[in-house]
Formats: sequence, C-alpha cells, structure tokens
Amino acid sequence: MTWKRPLLVYPYSPEKKSEHLYGGLAIINPIGLEIVATALRPHVDDLVLVDMRLERRPLDDLIRAFRPDMIAVSLMWGRDDYADTLIRNLPRDTTLVVGGLYATRHTDEVLEALPEIDLLAIGYGDETLPRLVRNGSPEGAAGFWYRDRATAYPPDARARPGRGAATSRGAATSRDLMGAVASKPDAPLVKNPLHPGRSIDHLRIDRSVRRYDYPWLTLKGDNIITSVGCPMVCAFCKWRENIFGEVQPWIGRDAEDVVAELEETDATIVHLVDANFAADAKRVERICDLLIQRDVRHLYACEIRVNPLYKSARLVKKMEQAGFFMFMVGLESYQPRLLKAMRKGYTVKMARKAFVHLGETKILTLGNFLIGNPGETEQEMLGIADYAADLGVDFISPNKIYAYEDTDFEQWVLAQPGMKVAGRRRYVVSETYGVEDLRRIQAQVMLRFLRKHPPTIPYRKALAHPMVRKIGREKIRRAMLRSLWNHVSDTAFRQRAVKKLVKRFRRSPRAAV
Repeated sequence: MTWKRPLLVYPYSPEKKSEHLYGGLAIINPIGLEIVATALRPHVDDLVLVDMRLERRPLDDLIRAFRPDMIAVSLMWGRDDYADTLIRNLPRDTTLVVGGLYATRHTDEVLEALPEIDLLAIGYGDETLPRLVRNGSPEGAAGFWYRDRATAYPPDARARPGRGAATSRGAATSRDLMGAVASKPDAPLVKNPLHPGRSIDHLRIDRSVRRYDYPWLTLKGDNIITSVGCPMVCAFCKWRENIFGEVQPWIGRDAEDVVAELEETDATIVHLVDANFAADAKRVERICDLLIQRDVRHLYACEIRVNPLYKSARLVKKMEQAGFFMFMVGLESYQPRLLKAMRKGYTVKMARKAFVHLGETKILTLGNFLIGNPGETEQEMLGIADYAADLGVDFISPNKIYAYEDTDFEQWVLAQPGMKVAGRRRYVVSETYGVEDLRRIQAQVMLRFLRKHPPTIPYRKALAHPMVRKIGREKIRRAMLRSLWNHVSDTAFRQRAVKKLVKRFRRSPRAAV
C-alpha cells in the first residue's frame, strides 16, 4: 500500500447558492465525501476532509502543513469556474483523484476539461478509494479511468526508472513535467470495469472526520442518510436513480443502526437526507419507538410523501413524539390531471386526509409545488397559494418544473402544443409562459400565501412542539429570530430581494424563451 495521507476536498465556493438550503437556513455537510472518508480511514495513517464553503485557511497552507500523498476531489454537483480553478492549482507531485456523481456521469467531459487529473473514480468512492489504496496502483482496480502515464501512479512509482520523477506544480505549466508523459504523449486511456450497485454498508458516518459545524437555523445541525433508492415512480424525478443513472431499489438501514448514529451526534437539528425516508412505515415506527425509549433529543427534518401520512394518524403522532419537527412534502399540484401526468401516486383527497393527521400535531410542513406544467394557466398556478393555506401547510416552495433529458416526462411535455424545454436547468416553458413569467408567478404565489398564512402561525406552532419544550423553547425561539435577523440585516440579501421583486412584478414585454 502506497498512499497513506489522503486529502479529501469538497470544491465548491461559499457563494454557490445551491449549496445553501432554503435560502441559507442550513448548510448540508458533504455527506457523500464524509462516507468516503469513513470507509477510507482504516486503510490510511491519517486523512483530512476540507469543505471549501467553510474552510477559512488557504488551501495551499493546509496542503503544506498536512503533506498529502493523494488529493481526492468530489465533483458531485457539476463543474464551475471556482471548482475548475481549484483543481488546476493543486500540486502536481501528489496523486490527483476526481470522483463523484458528476464525474461518473460526465467522464469524457471532465477528463478533457481537466487534464491535470491522474485518476477518475467511477461510482461510489467508499468502495473505489479503499480498493485503490489496498491495490497500491490503479492497474486492475475496478472503477478507475486513467491515462497510462506516470501521473496515474502513486508518488514512489513516478520516480522509478522509465516513469520519470515528480516535480512541484510551480515549476512548469503542463503535464510534460513527467518524463514518462513526454515519452508517451498519446498515452492510452485505461478503463477498468465496475459493476454498478449501491450498498448501505458504509452509510454511517464517523464524525471524527468532520472539521466544521454545519448550521441549521443558527443551531448546530447534522445530516444522515438512512436509506437509498425510492419505490415511487414520479415522472419528473430522478432521485430513485443511483450514481450510474439506473433505478436503485429502495434499501433501508436497520432501525437499531440508525438510532445508534443519531445517539452519536450532538446536533440540535438533524436532517435525514433520504430520497424517501418513510418508504417502509414499519421501519419508521421502530426508529421512533427506539428514539422515544432512549429519550434521544433532536429535532428531525425529512422529505416525506403524502402516502404514509394519510395512511396512519398514529404513525404521524408517534413521529412528532420522537422529535420529527419539519416535513418537506412533495405536494406538486392540486389538480388531478397534473398529479396523474406526474405519476405522483396519490390524490387530492389523500393529501387532505394527510394534512388532517398533520393538523393534530405540531409538526411544521413545507409544501413543494411545481408550476409551469403543460396547459396550466396563471390563475391555476396562483391557486396553489389558496390550496396550501386551506390544507394548513406552514411554508411553501413553488418551483419551476423541469424535464430531465431522455425521460418519458420530457417526451410527454414536448408532445404538448407550444411546449419546450429551456436552458441548462431544462425548465418546462411555453409560448405563453417563459422563464421570467414563471419567476414572476412564483413571487406572486409566495406573497398570496403569506397573506393567508403569515409566518406568526408556524412560529407559534414550532414553539409548542413537544420536543422543542424538552430541548428548550427559549433556545429554539432565539435561533429562529436570529436566522430571520441574519437575513434581514444582510445587505446583499436585501439587495437581491429588492432586485428580484422589482424584476418579477414589472409588467414588461415577455422575453423570448
């Protein structure tokens, strides 16, 4: 084994908006990279995980102090100028591995754009990186693409006769630093095969690999994953897919294991990041029973579907008792024809029953809705606010619907008169409603909802939650008010808010889509 000191890097900027959940109310820890670090740790002498969103020390200083022999960068959510520049400026005398969801699905693009890469890891890093370290080189290590050149090998291999020796990045600007590269300018690309699949063996995080606090509402937060996959078949969604773009069967961790991890964290708020946490209602009930029996005190937030909520009022009540504080519910629409087209698997009647059950608790709810569906009028979109307020939803998030490439949903959208898909995010737009029109409608939906359901209602509801009483009402109250103040007092936030409001409510000629 050659590599002993890996440095793992989450390469995204503090300014990257998509990295701040719900407008900056929370920052999600790079849970995938933490899982990789946990799996890798038994095989190395030491490791460091760096999150560039929160790291205050210059990365060059940290590298000099730690002296890594491998740097592994996680390209999960795409490339941008910040991440690309970071990768290009990493030292050349250290093995550079790039992996993650985006790297796996866009291998050719990443290798062409970033020739500095020594190894491209395909698939799940908690399986591939330990395999690489145990093997001592990428030769024969399943899950790696690399150029057959010196830079694909560990540092000691680079100095062997015939392979050239490593040089610091500052000494030159191209990969012909290596004698082996100069002698093999057309080094072939080696692709070691990998069998797709996702296990749940490594999902429990060793929190000693974490160097930062991740806030939720200015309180200490944490995020865990208790299952993979999703049995639902929503037409517009890809969360049921694995890293290879294939359907991932739902697999849940054992309830005892989940609760044991929850007992380890000292966070006040814990976000369960599963695509479908409550796919197995019996497992959820067992988790709740254990949390109640052991008096584990956290506030939990999770994504949840309408289906388990309407089926059992008893389960909903038990989840409240166990500490479930916030449900993000995928309501999407209140129109039966659109729910059917989206293959949501529930009806408006079911949603109303689910919220009757939720109304018997103090669990806060965020209703996610989609606007801009084929045939949907502006008045129907604005009606989301009335429907949500009538249900008793506490917060809403009206989102522009998008269509992933090469999906049945995309084909259905494009088959509708006047419909098209626009931009990098592949928003569904029409001749009547372009992206700017939909943004304006989003803002109007939000304001209409707030008039019917002001924030004071969920504020009082939150403070009455039984777990909030256990943890301390004053503590939670201060956290909510500090979060609000941080937003209002931030100059950049106010400027963005005013700019968006002016732009969205200005009645100007529609821009071309």
